[in-house]
Amino acid sequence: MGSHAIDELLRFAPEKIVKVYTVASKDSPVLKLCEKEKIPITFVKMDQLTKMVDSDSHQGLVAQIKPRKYLDVKEFLKQAEENSLVLMLDQIFDPQNFGALIRSAECFGVSAVVWSKNRGADLTPVAAKTSCGASELIPLIRISNLATAVDQFKDGGFEVVASLLEPTSESAFGFSYSSKTLLIMGSEGEGIQPLLQKKADRSIYLPMKGKVASLNVAQAASALLALWSFGPR
Repeated sequence: MGSHAIDELLRFAPEKIVKVYTVASKDSPVLKLCEKEKIPITFVKMDQLTKMVDSDSHQGLVAQIKPRKYLDVKEFLKQAEENSLVLMLDQIFDPQNFGALIRSAECFGVSAVVWSKNRGADLTPVAAKTSCGASELIPLIRISNLATAVDQFKDGGFEVVASLLEPTSESAFGFSYSSKTLLIMGSEGEGIQPLLQKKADRSIYLPMKGKVASLNVAQAASALLALWSFGPR
């Protein structure tokens, strides 16, 4: 986990950090925060950090964090509140897109992110770094079967909305969300699998004006989630 993510965790969930490895000086603001929170610090060489995370984009700072606890759908539904949106990701395999989606979800107040361990990316160091700490702050639900999960959310009072560019899809502008919504988004290449599309109660699309009439899934999700967060209920 890189410096930006570590900074966010130090601000909002310092108890999740077990230890910090760095090449920075003791005067670094981040290290001063670590000392304040009594988090152990180990000074190492740059190549050691690179080996730890299998990447050279660590910015001279790496954190060891406690193992991530995932919720299951039933556990989440017991605590689900009104005016909540859950983001379900289908066939998102790129770790950077995955991390960016988690970051956007946390930024706009999404209640949880759901994905399949069989049809999606793992929460790798790259994904966690891209999320800038959001992967440790938002509830995550990693499951085996998305179709089963959709049924569970429906039984739990959630309306299912799929992000689809179809003639029957409703514009995201002015879209009226239910008090509990499961929003499904798929990858640019594969999209949302047909079975999940059939289970959706409604579908939504994002109108565009430019000549390049497409966004990647992380960009599209950011726009949709912003409209949900500040739009009508």
